[in-house]
Amino acid sequence: MSELQGAFLASIGIGLIICILVFVIEGRAFAKTGNAKYSLLRYFPFELNCFKRNSKVSYVYPIALFVGTLLISSSYLFFALETQQKGGAMTVAYIMFAISCITALAYNALTFIKLSNYQMHLIFAVFFVCLNLLEMILSLFFLPNNNYFYVNAPHQATQIVVFIVSFLLLIFEAILMFNPSYKRWNKMVKVDAETFNRPRYNYLAMLEWGNFVIYILNLLPVGIVMFF
Repeated sequence: MSELQGAFLASIGIGLIICILVFVIEGRAFAKTGNAKYSLLRYFPFELNCFKRNSKVSYVYPIALFVGTLLISSSYLFFALETQQKGGAMTVAYIMFAISCITALAYNALTFIKLSNYQMHLIFAVFFVCLNLLEMILSLFFLPNNNYFYVNAPHQATQIVVFIVSFLLLIFEAILMFNPSYKRWNKMVKVDAETFNRPRYNYLAMLEWGNFVIYILNLLPVGIVMFF
């Protein structure tokens, strides 16, 4: 294993640990407010955010989350550097790195935009989804392509696995996007206030959290190309 491959794995691992720790701590703080237990299927990412302007301690949470997502995105940089070192298609690799960084910024912004600012929240949610889609499309069309070389010499088995994984991620995204309940999602919340009236499963919340998972899973095709 090369140093860059080790850095690739370390950045993902440390980034995930930081993000999970932040979510767990914020989830416990959410429970202490007297609300029901936090559910990824019902509540939005911004509702988990513990940031308060009048509390300096609360600045730790968004900063830690930003660092965690930045570390996850930086794994694409190590992939790009390894590709460049091996004389591969570094342009595609650096583009994927740039898209991942913008995706991380979009998610972090989404954790601050409440539904009281409905249009802005929806714009960032759509932007977040589109960036994930773009990353998946790049993985699907470039990583298994015989005309492009990255870290290792292209192997047919690796290309097939990368294509299957990327295609499955697209299906997952499609399920999130075309959820039948989307036609009534706007009835699940009071857009003009910060109080919510919604069913057990909230389409928009599932879309946002599902795309955070996809943001991480998008590294699977890259990891396969990086090591095989």
